[in-house]
Amino acid sequence: MSLNTIKQVTEVTGITVNALRYYDSKGLLHPTIRNSEGRKEWLYDDAAVRKAKRILLLRSIGISVESIALVLESMDKMDEKLIKARLEELLAMREELDEQITVAGMLLLLDDMSQDADVKNELLDKMFEKVCR
Repeated sequence: MSLNTIKQVTEVTGITVNALRYYDSKGLLHPTIRNSEGRKEWLYDDAAVRKAKRILLLRSIGISVESIALVLESMDKMDEKLIKARLEELLAMREELDEQITVAGMLLLLDDMSQDADVKNELLDKMFEKVCR
């Protein structure tokens, strides 16, 4: 079993020392070994480093620390419902963003396309009917 210092864990994962301490306080990720003074030298085994990476992956998709604690309780399974629900939220957000990007692009195109105010207004009205109603 190899042991990694807190500095090595931060280098490998990108998690800050403060975040590691926060995860420890929230019960998400504890050092494998602490020295007799408790805080001076924290050491993490390979399983703890993998757990840290898993925490980062879950955080990267917007899952809260509280929900991660629930997911980590079933370490081998992952809470499929939680991750599927988050995926559905992200897909809905992407769909909404895609629509907004399309409308923004159409508005720019509309401005570039026509010098005639009547034509512009007619196109704007049609666009409004399709997008907003």
